[in-house]
Amino acid sequence: MSEPAQDALAAGVRDLIGEAVGSDPGRLALSPIPGGASRETFLAEAGDRRWVVRRDPLGAPDSFAPLAVEFRVAGAASAAGVPVPKPLAFEPAGGRLGSAGFLMEHVDGTSVAPRVLRRDELAAARGVLPAQLGAALARIHSIDAGVIEGVPTSAEDPALAACALWEAALDEIGKPLPAVEAGLRWLRLHPPPRPGREGLVHGDFRLGNLIVAPTGLAAVIDWELCHSGDPAEDLGWVCLRSWRFGNDDRPVAGVGSLAELLDAYEEAGGDRPSQERIRWWEAMGNVKWAVICARQAHDHLIGVRPSAELASLGRRICEPEWDLLQLVPLGGS
Repeated sequence: MSEPAQDALAAGVRDLIGEAVGSDPGRLALSPIPGGASRETFLAEAGDRRWVVRRDPLGAPDSFAPLAVEFRVAGAASAAGVPVPKPLAFEPAGGRLGSAGFLMEHVDGTSVAPRVLRRDELAAARGVLPAQLGAALARIHSIDAGVIEGVPTSAEDPALAACALWEAALDEIGKPLPAVEAGLRWLRLHPPPRPGREGLVHGDFRLGNLIVAPTGLAAVIDWELCHSGDPAEDLGWVCLRSWRFGNDDRPVAGVGSLAELLDAYEEAGGDRPSQERIRWWEAMGNVKWAVICARQAHDHLIGVRPSAELASLGRRICEPEWDLLQLVPLGGS
């Protein structure tokens, strides 16, 4: 970002903070927070006070839930007892943030997965995370997505809707991914029964979108893939091997067992799904991650959003492809 653009953004953020907290924060330091391939995040600091700004990249197409929806969902999640950074103010496109974005409170901790899994000071957090993740997901899934304006919903069976969504996304890229196509075919032919209760699904609940402090889960962030659907989708997604970062013996985010997650989920009010349903959604999660990697790399290659980070995701497609083929019995019926 050029210096004039940085100064203009800082001035806009200062105004927004002043309105949200009721007083001018004074001199403001604004710095980008690395990570995240689809949205921009900035840390705003004034003395010992901190806030976070999340906005759309200037000129980038919005292929996820609009930030206005993220803002409303974060508010609903906070009201349901989900640990989230408190959303403070939303600014539409063309306003003081340039593109659409919102201001939220800062939460101490880290969202960087390797730090969560390796740092000594987070050892105690790793011990309690599986249960905390289960409780947080139960609260998320208790939210009626239909009352939140703009959250994607469908009358179709969630499993079949997911097949159609990611098949269409793959077709739009126009590049063959035979392993993904074979997996999708099996998934479409073997969907789980429709769940008895649908609810809000985070859509990207994993290390990287969780702020972890020494006491454990501090906040759930990045709701851009939220939608109404089968709660087991989030439970399967957090078990993807891609989110274990080498801790393959601990299937839940590289920190714990599925039993720990589901026990806490059920205790907090969630309907405990079968392992077969979770396995189906884990397989679908690998389809989804492979297609997201392909789409992000494609955006770089065609010049929509040149980025070394997006380009690097193209090299990761083989990982979820391999995991997908381990999860679906393509040689069976």
